[in-house]
Amino acid sequence: MTNLTDNNDNKPGIWSKNDWILLAANAAIFIALFLAFNHRLPEIVASHYNVNGEADRTMAKWSFWLLNAALTIALPALLSVMRYVDPRKRNYARFESYYYVMRWAISLFLHSVLVLMILDNIGYTLPMLNLLVGGMGLLWIVIGNRMGQVRSNFFIGIRTPWALMDERNWRLTHRLGGRIWFVAGIVMFLSAWLAPEGWSIGILLTCALVSALVPAFYSYLIFRKNSRD
Repeated sequence: MTNLTDNNDNKPGIWSKNDWILLAANAAIFIALFLAFNHRLPEIVASHYNVNGEADRTMAKWSFWLLNAALTIALPALLSVMRYVDPRKRNYARFESYYYVMRWAISLFLHSVLVLMILDNIGYTLPMLNLLVGGMGLLWIVIGNRMGQVRSNFFIGIRTPWALMDERNWRLTHRLGGRIWFVAGIVMFLSAWLAPEGWSIGILLTCALVSALVPAFYSYLIFRKNSRD
């Protein structure tokens, strides 16, 4: 059987063309936002929002840009690097397209949050809570849609000890996890616009907990069944 990790773009320790494209795109978007809005932002900017979508923390403008550079440029780059230090790095070639889409989805979500915060700080009135919860829902949908393709690794996916030590457990756990994340994302997105006022955060937290706990418990049940057999 051909080993897909022998492909030049997927050799462990080699920074691929796709990694460079993602890094360059994230840097370009951030620089464009900085050039377009830096002069319009006040010296002290709102940097955090409470469950009602209201700003409750501030920071200096230079800190705001530095923090968001780390989130929108450095964090996606770190996600690119992680697979090269993973002991199971060769498995990444088996879900490379999903991993690429996931990194783009996270990058675009972070840039969208940055844009919302900038617009709020320069005086636009936005439904911040609705937009943030809706954006989280879309992110959940994208990540969950193809989660079943993820293969065993130590950084990405539902990494229970029982899934990490059994390939079948990993595969079944991620198939269920993908469905749960996808449905949870739809619920989160709809709740952002349709739920009664004050409910959307509770729905988001519930969906996030269900997305994390149900697949983990299912992984344990598979382990227990296999142990009894």
